Amino acid sequence: MSAIHRFKNALNKFQISASTQVDIFKEFENISDQSKKERKAAFFVHAIDYMDENLPEELCYQIRDACACSTGGWRLKAMQKIAREYQHKSLEKKLAAINQVTYSGKPILNEDGTITASIGDQGGFPCPCPVFDGITVNQPVSKTYCYCCAGHFRFHYQIALGLKLRTKDVVSSALNSQFNDPCRFVYEIIGE
Repeated sequence: MSAIHRFKNALNKFQISASTQVDIFKEFENISDQSKKERKAAFFVHAIDYMDENLPEELCYQIRDACACSTGGWRLKAMQKIAREYQHKSLEKKLAAINQVTYSGKPILNEDGTITASIGDQGGFPCPCPVFDGITVNQPVSKTYCYCCAGHFRFHYQIALGLKLRTKDVVSSALNSQFNDPCRFVYEIIGE
């Protein structure tokens, strides 16, 4: 399932009205996962701007979080392995194990008990999102868009850690900062 399809599913999951969906897709009525990458990127800039202006902030975040990609394959297997092998270990040891997995977001435990995922140590890198990868972006894209990527890491961390997490904040993103800042996502542990 690709980006447009996941987004439509998330809108339906959160019961976004048909009239609001018409507005979100205005001028992009025929957008699909087969559309050119530049067209898909333009659609998402438009859609997220519309959502930011017209929907409650938390709802926007939940919709994008539900769009998380790459929730299967080798990443899933790696996190399931950590869950099995570190089941009775401390949170710190589980996070250290996740850090050994390539492209795992380098999670760290913060003093306040939250977890921060990081992509890149500093800015200056292109957005790794498949929708925006390899295309020119001439404007900052709302951090709301990046709750999808945050959802990706949240999904995998929950499996490895055996904990329920909630995305608290997208602190920074390469896409929002026009590639000047790294990506930083913060998660709260819920239900402990």
